[in-house]
Amino acid sequence: MAAALAVSIGVALAMYWATADVFDRTVRQSATEMSASLADGTFNAMYQIMRQGWTRAQLNEFLHTIRSQGGADGAKIELYRGSKVIELFGPITQPDADSQVLSVFATGQTISQMHQGVIRYDRPLIAEAQCLHCHTNATAGNVLGVLSIAQPVVALTQKAHQDLFNRLLVIMPIPLLAALLIALLLGDRMGRSLKRLKSAISRVERVEDLAHIRFSDAHTGFSELDDVLVEVDTLTDKLRNLAVDRNLLEFEIRLLERFVITSDVVRDWRRYVRDLLREINTVLPIHGVFIAFAVGDRPPGVELFWFDATDENVAATVSFRVQQQVSETLGVAAAALVPRQHAIEPSHRPVLTNARELEIRTKVLTMDTPPMRGVVGLILPFEHDQSAVARLVIESILSTMLNVVGSVRAIEKHTEDLEFYATRDPLTQLYNQRMFWSLLDYEVGRAKRHDYEFSLLVIDMDNFKTINDSYGHAFGDLFLHQVAEQIQDSMRAGDMVARYGGDEFTAILPEAGETEARMVADRLLSRLRKLALKTPEGQTVRASLSIGIAIGPRHATTARGLFAIADNQMYRAKNAGKNQYALPSPEDSFDPVSPLVLDEQALVDTLINEPPALCYQSIFATQDALTESGPELLLQRVAIELFARVHIEGRWHLAHEFASQIERRGQMETFDRSVITALLQSVAVQQCERLLFVRISPRTIRAPNFLERIAQSADQAGIARNRLVLELNERESLADLTMLDRFIESLHGYGFKFAIENASSGHWIFQHLRRYAVDYIKIDAEWLSHHDRVARDRAFVDSLLGLARALSVVVIATQIQTPLHLAAARSAGIAWVQGDFLAETAPMSAAPVPSV
Repeated sequence: MAAALAVSIGVALAMYWATADVFDRTVRQSATEMSASLADGTFNAMYQIMRQGWTRAQLNEFLHTIRSQGGADGAKIELYRGSKVIELFGPITQPDADSQVLSVFATGQTISQMHQGVIRYDRPLIAEAQCLHCHTNATAGNVLGVLSIAQPVVALTQKAHQDLFNRLLVIMPIPLLAALLIALLLGDRMGRSLKRLKSAISRVERVEDLAHIRFSDAHTGFSELDDVLVEVDTLTDKLRNLAVDRNLLEFEIRLLERFVITSDVVRDWRRYVRDLLREINTVLPIHGVFIAFAVGDRPPGVELFWFDATDENVAATVSFRVQQQVSETLGVAAAALVPRQHAIEPSHRPVLTNARELEIRTKVLTMDTPPMRGVVGLILPFEHDQSAVARLVIESILSTMLNVVGSVRAIEKHTEDLEFYATRDPLTQLYNQRMFWSLLDYEVGRAKRHDYEFSLLVIDMDNFKTINDSYGHAFGDLFLHQVAEQIQDSMRAGDMVARYGGDEFTAILPEAGETEARMVADRLLSRLRKLALKTPEGQTVRASLSIGIAIGPRHATTARGLFAIADNQMYRAKNAGKNQYALPSPEDSFDPVSPLVLDEQALVDTLINEPPALCYQSIFATQDALTESGPELLLQRVAIELFARVHIEGRWHLAHEFASQIERRGQMETFDRSVITALLQSVAVQQCERLLFVRISPRTIRAPNFLERIAQSADQAGIARNRLVLELNERESLADLTMLDRFIESLHGYGFKFAIENASSGHWIFQHLRRYAVDYIKIDAEWLSHHDRVARDRAFVDSLLGLARALSVVVIATQIQTPLHLAAARSAGIAWVQGDFLAETAPMSAAPVPSV
């Protein structure tokens, strides 16, 4: 009401101000027009007198007359004579001309201004043609004088304002009373509506209470206000679907915290579910949950957790519905899915007696690794009008339980797999090398305690590399798996078989002396002679084994010593013609034999304390590999291949024997760079003018700045970059072809050369030759010496050599160990050769490398 009154007064004042302003402007305009009329009349009277000719006395009388007109509040008239009139007729009594009068003399324009309640109207008296008869010194258009009229308007406006105010004082109460009545009417109607709105808002404690705010039936008498209240209904409906109660929000935050899977959750996920069910019921009524997961080949188990007490009928009915739901989801017969029921402490809510009042909400999880399908469900009270927020909370609960329990079950499966594969080889399912050493150490100690002998077999496949390279790695893996099965089937109950690495196996025969070991070895060789596999091309492939036998503790009292002897005997069987076994004779001495397995800590200590030593093997070129006879063969040294070796546990070890340990520690790039830097700084290498071949690890190509640092080392040593040839094993180069692309491009950009080592007949070598700028490829002479036996391999070799010649790629035959190997390389047209038959590996420190 006060606001309405204030508005009314404000409107009245505004009307008064507007009316007064209009009246003031009208008065000023009227005064100006009156001044103009007065000026015209005065000038006309003066002109009439001047035409008749007048004396100075008449002039003074005229001036006195016009100056005395107007009175105190009337207009005042003043005449100002100009300089040309003064020049002819002399001056008259007149006030000093102010700036406005002077401006009229200067411009010849009439000026009208209001100042301090007085309107000044100054008009110029301009000479016309008829005036020049008297004013002989003037010309037409000259200003002869100024007639100035000052018209006061203050008294007039004050009187008008007073009259206006008196009239408004009579009229003003009418709109004020009208405004007051309207305000009272609006206030009553709006007050009742606002009171209803305030009452509804005061009852809102939760988001669900917004459903009670309804104004669609409100009638305030104002259609606009009714529309606003209807929109309030729409707003509350939207808020109901969007807003979240504080307790629900806090619960969601706690739910997010439960995504953290701790060791306690992994150990007892059922307790996690029970605790979560209690917490859920602080915000939503959930009667129970069920969980079912099928992991791998295991049959699924169903767990049903009740928060509320139920009678037997409800428990049986819900159990049946859960069985059907899980059966449909997991594709398992319902009869095999009887839920295991868990009851939490009483909830103090009524016992559930009607299964029709319950509904089940579920969510399904499917994983490929590990293979797993699961379903979780909530048992809820049936509701027809459930809010969107409640539905979202239920979905988040299901997601949390599904992800957490699913992750726990996956962790359990992964843990079991890790425990299995920590001791098993993934391909053959035999024990792995790590488990082999544990078993061997245990058997050595057990034999000492119980004073009995046992046997160790080291088993190596003959010519497996040829099979792998000829028919591909997939067939090679299949062949390995079949051989592993034959080895396992040849053993006695209780014997322990392991895959040591690659195509090498071991077998521990507890409480088995020499006689039993020979029987097992004979049985194994016999079974392998019968093994034959068909290749994808339909060819039959066979394999044989070389077996080394050592008897503990007769031949050695330590696990590593015993392994070294068995490994030595395996090579002895291989050198004797393969497909047989060997064991030490009574005359053999084993004192000088050193373990062939490196101690990793000893390796690390050695590499920290002293840099690796360098050794080399020469690479030769024949003058004419196709025409020269053996006795006339002339070899020319064209390159050397550099090797790193370390002295550990009494013997020298080449880099390939410990590369895996270095790679596991992530130090391969550092090792490769240190070896190449030491090579480039070697005086013997600097004196040699031939090519320098160095093998690097595939991990090294990922190292940033590796090539840049090698280039700097070569420049500092004064060795031309194009003498350094970096080698990569063909199989190892397949790990990351995109990275290899960038590496080879950078390698040639720095001026180095590139070689592929251990090239095979597989299609990847052809891909490399097509894709990359390869300078050299190395082929194992053992493979060359056997390729004539298989037409497919012969075709691949001929194609590879022809492609290499077309691309100007130099082919090098490596591992030349016998005259047969050399003859095979020469017959294939390979001019560059390398191997112990031509020159053994020698230390760089022994003597400078000869250039020829």
